[in-house]
Amino acid sequence: MDLLNPCGAFESVSRPLCPRRPIGPDTTVGLLANDKKNADVLLGHVQRRLEADHGIRQFRWLRKDATRPADLTDGFVSDCDVVAVAVAD
Repeated sequence: MDLLNPCGAFESVSRPLCPRRPIGPDTTVGLLANDKKNADVLLGHVQRRLEADHGIRQFRWLRKDATRPADLTDGFVSDCDVVAVAVAD
């Protein structure tokens, strides 16, 4: 039996990960959730862990419609040092 990849032929290229930014109490974390079930629950857990483990106190939440691109406002982008995104079901 022959198995065919429905994506066609492709080449995998390895790339290094972006360097991680240091985080601490003064970091502002953006939390971006689509409106699928439990995305906000997952990010709530992420927020609590960042508060407990790193002392972070500044969070900006953005919720988006799951079927549309995120409306990333200039304020959200400029206010956040890092962003965590959750897509859940």
